[in-house]
Amino acid sequence: MTRSRTRERGQIAVYAILLFPMLMLVLSLVLAVGTIEGLRARIGAQLDLAALTATQALDVPALAHGGPPTLIVPMADELAREYLARNLAALGDQLGSSPAAIAQAAEVVVSNVPGTDPITGVLDTAPTVSIRIRVPARVPLLGLAGLGPTVELTLTGSAAARS
Repeated sequence: MTRSRTRERGQIAVYAILLFPMLMLVLSLVLAVGTIEGLRARIGAQLDLAALTATQALDVPALAHGGPPTLIVPMADELAREYLARNLAALGDQLGSSPAAIAQAAEVVVSNVPGTDPITGVLDTAPTVSIRIRVPARVPLLGLAGLGPTVELTLTGSAAARS
């Protein structure tokens, strides 16, 4: 009985040495995915709020004269981009490019006529602002897995002006 145990000495150390790097890799990937999803949620909320802010660009004189709600397209576009740039700045070094560059590259569609939204594909019955952005996000933990430390997230958001 003593002879068989002496042959097994040190096997746990070998398993530990072999499995530890794999466990660390799995842990880093889990943390990286969590970071990406948290960032996606934060950016998505900012995107929806930017679209909602842009719906404040209503043509008030036309509305006061009994007309249907319509958005002033250049003003809505400017409001959406301004809100995005200002609020994406809070993400700091998690972004791969400047918040202003991300906001300028955003695809903003302001629609005053009923129809299908070209970004979200939803049927709109009210004036709508829809936004699609591509955000390069830095996730340093991906480097531990041998992947690039930057991931590009594509998100959409929209809001409708209802009276």
